[in-house]
Amino acid sequence: MSEYGPDRLLKELEDLGYRVEKVTASDGNIFVVFPEFEVPAGQFIDRVIGLGLQAAPDYPNSVASAIHVNAKPQLYESSSNIPNVRNVQASALGPDWRYWSKNFNWNAESSKTARRYMTKINTIFEYA
Repeated sequence: MSEYGPDRLLKELEDLGYRVEKVTASDGNIFVVFPEFEVPAGQFIDRVIGLGLQAAPDYPNSVASAIHVNAKPQLYESSSNIPNVRNVQASALGPDWRYWSKNFNWNAESSKTARRYMTKINTIFEYA
């Protein structure tokens, strides 16, 4: 396993039992994508979506401040933005994807693992 970066994130997620793949977006950034992610909580519970995480080159030291969502119909569009609550934009993964901005406060965390990352992502959906 790589000490840092996308391969480490991919391996940690696979070790947790997730089916993920590495994808390079049109802007050259590398993502770890869950082709079928079941939303575990909140108003979108049980929806199966595509979930993308931009894989920081120095993961686990840092993570990108967003998740990328592919759903039909979309869970949120940019027209549903609420200042200081929800910021949804176009995604580098393509026109079917939406970028949800999120500060994970990663540097404040002592446990920088894929398990912790997924806990934070699940919380995003719980309160979406």
